[in-house]
This record gives sequence, structure tokens and C-alpha cells, in this order.
Amino acid sequence: MLYYSHINEDSRVERNLLRATDYNTVVVVAGSGERVLALLDDEGVRQVHVVDVNEEALFLLQLKLSALKVLSTENYLSFCGHRPAKAGQRKTWFDQCKSELTPAAKNYCQNNLTSVEKGIVNTGHFEKFLSRVRPSINLFLGKNFKNSFRGGGTWTAFSSKRWNFLLRIFSFRFIYQLWGNKDIAFVSPDAIVKQIPLALNQLVGDGTLQSCFMAHLIFKGHMREMAQSDIPPSLQKEVLEKIKSRIASSSLTIHYHHADVLSFIQANKGTLQEPVFYSLSDILSFENAGYLKQVSEQINTQGHTLVWRTFLRNRIEKDRIHNFLDHNDIDDHSVDECTGMYQVFSSRNKV
Repeated sequence: MLYYSHINEDSRVERNLLRATDYNTVVVVAGSGERVLALLDDEGVRQVHVVDVNEEALFLLQLKLSALKVLSTENYLSFCGHRPAKAGQRKTWFDQCKSELTPAAKNYCQNNLTSVEKGIVNTGHFEKFLSRVRPSINLFLGKNFKNSFRGGGTWTAFSSKRWNFLLRIFSFRFIYQLWGNKDIAFVSPDAIVKQIPLALNQLVGDGTLQSCFMAHLIFKGHMREMAQSDIPPSLQKEVLEKIKSRIASSSLTIHYHHADVLSFIQANKGTLQEPVFYSLSDILSFENAGYLKQVSEQINTQGHTLVWRTFLRNRIEKDRIHNFLDHNDIDDHSVDECTGMYQVFSSRNKV
């Protein structure tokens, strides 16, 4: 199952952390591929190892990068589904870039051509869940809700009673299951789903609904109406042009590994150019804390940076943060994450 295909994380956090270093090597969990893209325009980075236990995620990123290499940035955005395009046009674009894919990725895409024609960013499990629930949510909130995006997201833009009722409903796990969400990150017994309505309510209270990509994804299904200054890095033309140039000049080498993070680290220990920047996404949505500690123990030399997130599962209490990983200094970057749904941490071995 392809869990995510669109932007689902505020990748500016990892992007800023990477830019504060001079690392040449990045190991990154694929996810939807958008967080990976946000790191690829950094000129200091030469080697990128994309790791994911879900091979479909690797194929998705390969397709995005192949399309970016062959198409113009404008056509790339339309091909992916960030902008409107006809199915036939997307099929034509796919035919232009499919020769860049590995045989396995090409075969996967050809077997899922309908998804390609719909726009690949709309085909993840999370995105399909949102497409099912979105019409009912927007109908319930009423037409004035859309004005909240134009008016700063204040309470005066729509009915607070309806809003509070909706938040209450989506504080229950069974609602997500009822609408067909099968992702363990949402429906596991230990998933604290109330974090989602809490975060959305905070966005409204702070007047930042309009500037948050996640609000646009949930309520609109796209980010075309966001202010230019708020657009996520992987949708910014200058970032995409830089990545396109780096791929063409061979100043960037990308390797794909169908493996879990711990197995990859164990198999490649001592072979990667150090130090390494590790971007592990919301790994604690799918693994327990013990797994992350094993990863940290394998990366036991000074200089490496490990960045990870929590979402609804395995969230870390503030009084446990600094002792969460033995022998590591941990920084909490959650305040820099715009959605309020994730915790974001980075760690480095203590000197």
C-alpha cells in the first residue's frame, strides 16, 4: 500500500537542519518523496540513499524524479497532480519519462497507469481517505468556511458550533476506520487521534489556517491557493529547477534501497561517507521506541545527525525527551513544525 503521495510533513524543519551542516551524505526514508525532494537542492549533498521498506514508495519517488528530469517544472507539477491536467496529457508525459525508470518501477507504473493519469500525488491511502471525507466535511461546515482561508482563519469566518462538533467527531479513532482509513498510524489502539483536531483548532485560533499546507490538503485537496511565501519547498519552482540542474549535471547521485532503516545501517556500516544526515520521517508511527534506540546505537560515532518525527503513536512526553536516547543530545524542533500534528527531534552523539 502506498501510504502517502502528497506533501504530508513540514519538510522545512529537516531542510533547515541539513543546511546548518556541511554533510555530503544523506540517508532518508522515502515516504511520499516530497521530504526527500526538499533536501536535494542542497549543493553540499552529493550522495543520497533513499531507504524504505515499502517498495511502492521508492517507485513513486523514482517517477517524480524521472518526470522532473525530463519535463519542465510547470509540466512536472501538472503531471504529478499539483496542478490540473487531462488524463491523456499525463499519459503522454509518462511516455516521455518512463525510459528513465528502473524496470521494476516502470512495470509498477504501467500496471497503475490509472493512478498516473489521475495525478500521482492524489493516489496515496491518506489522500484517498481525504478525498472521501472532504466533501462531507466541507458541506457540514458550510460555504463560509472557505472564507476562513481568505480571512486569516478566524472564528468569525464560519460557525464555531459546527467546527467544535466536527473536531469532537474526529477525536474518535473509529471515525477514521469508518471512512476507510486502514493506516496503522491512525487506527492503531495507541494512536492519539485527538492530536489532529487539537492541531487544527490551534491553527484556527492562531489565524494560521491559510498559511498551513496541511489545512489546504485536508479541506481543499491541493495547495494552489497558498501564498507564494508559504508554499512547501518541494513545490517551489526555484527548488525544483535547482534539483533538475543537479540531476542533469551529475552532481547528485541517488541510490534506492528496499529495506528497513536498521537493516540498511547494519549492512552499510563503515561504507558511507561520514558524517551522515539521517532523515527518518515519522518512523515511530510504524516502529516502537526500542527500534529507534537500536538505530541510534548503530550510529555510534560523533558527527552524525538523526532527525525523526512522531505523529499519533509513540509521542514523547517533554520530561522524557532528553533521556529518550542514551548518549545523545536531543533537540526538540516541534515548535518549528507548522501543522502542530507532529513532534520533530534531532539528535547527535554527545562529545
